[in-house]
Amino acid sequence: MATIRTRPEGSARRPRARSPRSARSWIATTLTGVALLVLLSIHMVANHFVVASVGGLRSYHQVLEYIANPAIFTIEAIFLLFVTVHAMLGLRGVLLDLDPSLRAQRWIDVGLTALGLVTIAYGFFLIGTLASRA
Repeated sequence: MATIRTRPEGSARRPRARSPRSARSWIATTLTGVALLVLLSIHMVANHFVVASVGGLRSYHQVLEYIANPAIFTIEAIFLLFVTVHAMLGLRGVLLDLDPSLRAQRWIDVGLTALGLVTIAYGFFLIGTLASRA
């Protein structure tokens, strides 16, 4: 049976040892995942199951009153933060599974950090705007 070589002899990539950063990323992904289970449960119950008191799904004005509550505002902001961090770490893990070069890994880290910060800033802006309109 013939073997197809995609790399010249002697140019195979050497396996790299996992950095402590990989371990920290895994721990952060796991912790944010667990926190998401709790926060998503609170979010679903508060927004979709305890709505009989308001007559079904909330109207825009009822959402404004709801998000103006400091406890709800804080829970929703933390939920946004954990969802974004978890998503960026998960996407980073998928991209690093493609075995990019060290230079590409740095670009991936910088790009995902920037995307995460922009996402969080925009989300906080939207939550703050809703809360300020109540």
